[in-house]
Amino acid sequence: MKYTKLIILTLILAFAGLSQATAQDISLENRMANSSLSLKNKVTVYPNPAVEFLIVEIGNSDLNAVQFEMYSLIGNKVTIQPQEIGQGKYKISVEGFTSGYYFLRIKDEKNRFEKALKFLKD
Repeated sequence: MKYTKLIILTLILAFAGLSQATAQDISLENRMANSSLSLKNKVTVYPNPAVEFLIVEIGNSDLNAVQFEMYSLIGNKVTIQPQEIGQGKYKISVEGFTSGYYFLRIKDEKNRFEKALKFLKD
């Protein structure tokens, strides 16, 4: 009887260890999948702070209908006219903007992509 309890306890611990290892493996796979997704459609904005213009680069991209929206820190929509200056590279004039923080929203509805970035206008 004593040995039966010991065997059962050993089996329970062994199965618990297996389920933990499986959970860790799944967690590692999820992190690897998330990191590979983050490499796709990598958005950079510079210079920050901006004085005359803002450059937006979208690297490793499969986006084809990119739209831009800009908002002031208090949420007012600001009119912008982005110019495509290369594949995945855009220039936005901010010369007439007042100094302060702004949010640039980049989206592509077809590919279900959306990202908002904050920058400072000097």
